[in-house]
Amino acid sequence: MKPLCLTIAGADPTSGAGIQADIRTLDRCGVHPFSVITALTYQSATEFYGYKSLANTLKSQLDALFSNYPIKFVKIGMMPDVKTINIIVDYLEEFDLTAVLDPVTISSFGKRLSNKDIERSIEKILFPRVHVITPNRFEASFYSNRDMNNWNIDNIKTLRTLAEILLNKLYIGKETQKIEKAVVIKSVGQSENEILDIALINKKSNNDLSPIFQLFKKTKFPIVDNVHGTGCVFSSAIAAFLAKNYSLEQAIIMAEDFFDNKFQNFIELPKKGKIIDLTLSDEKIGIINQIKEVYNFISNNRKFSKLIPEVRMNISGALPNATNKEDVAGIEGRITIINDFPTACGDVKFGVSDHTARLILAAKEFDNSVNFVVNLKYNPKWISLIQEKSNLDIKEIFREDQSKELKEREFSTMQWLIKEIYNKFGKIPDIIWDKGSIGKEPIIRLFGKNSKDIIRKLEKIVTLI
Repeated sequence: MKPLCLTIAGADPTSGAGIQADIRTLDRCGVHPFSVITALTYQSATEFYGYKSLANTLKSQLDALFSNYPIKFVKIGMMPDVKTINIIVDYLEEFDLTAVLDPVTISSFGKRLSNKDIERSIEKILFPRVHVITPNRFEASFYSNRDMNNWNIDNIKTLRTLAEILLNKLYIGKETQKIEKAVVIKSVGQSENEILDIALINKKSNNDLSPIFQLFKKTKFPIVDNVHGTGCVFSSAIAAFLAKNYSLEQAIIMAEDFFDNKFQNFIELPKKGKIIDLTLSDEKIGIINQIKEVYNFISNNRKFSKLIPEVRMNISGALPNATNKEDVAGIEGRITIINDFPTACGDVKFGVSDHTARLILAAKEFDNSVNFVVNLKYNPKWISLIQEKSNLDIKEIFREDQSKELKEREFSTMQWLIKEIYNKFGKIPDIIWDKGSIGKEPIIRLFGKNSKDIIRKLEKIVTLI
């Protein structure tokens, strides 16, 4: 099932911040966004005029979702009043939710987004019931009761102490003492050329928690004026990667990478307003279009239905310098058979493939020109025909050669498979196939440089079967 994540936040008419930015971020990270609105705001990217609390509708909104869907992850943003906080806490406790909190109460324009003095309720009631908080340096200063004026990137020891103060506020009572939690402070220190984010993560090891302190140094961009919605995007990205079953530490690292990549591109609005551009890059759009090209070729030919394995087919394509599965696009839900034709179960998106993504990433470690892979059904007759009547380079892998240790190690088989082939033959062939093993379906894997290369090879295969 596709990962699900709920955002509870205020609505922003510009779609650069608030619940609209959350939705856009969750979707970009490959997660389906549910949304519940806490308030309507009246703002532009450069001015804040006011808000209206929707606390009286909040329970009805939440009930509609939780009575129907298995939501386990939530990002929390703007909370206009204590009533909103109390309702949210009830649902956090009842459904045992993993929550990321952006403790925003004052807009970047200095205007309040909530009732006066609500910060103490957030700290006392909400902090102990969430798993991650993502304050900026001003919010961190307030909640830690530390003056952070004139702090710079060299205050590492002091910054860690600050993070420890905030992390301790997330724990209350014995029942929370063994839960992994984290504090991430954005732009907490800076120098002339760098900006520093810090994270303090209580990581579980042998049922005990050990604090892991991480620094994220980034290039400081000469940005004029405010960038609207940065905190919303970052906190939503953490929630998205948690919903995708990454560990807390991994989710924070990946959110940092996601945010850094997006923060280099802005949508310039009139009157000097800026919002983060969450639209796809031309490079990613190009990969998606190539996957669609291969899919259109397959889906229009009934004969390709014979090539769909029991685990279903996927077409995955990677960015030229892909390093993780978020850089690899695939068909969400894979390709199945409907009315005798190959049919996609979902859209083409980045970060939705796993098996085929790991294949490409492993292959690229040895041959960076490999960018595409398609998994096909195994048939011994087809193997013989491909070997005898085509010029495709085809190699067999023997799963029984894989050590027991590697078989038991999660996510290791694809890396072993590629390494084994490369070590034997010194290259990544057009096809790697195997006869399967206990619980593992036999599979043909077709590799290529681009959509045209894959289509050319598929034409050869389909004419033979």
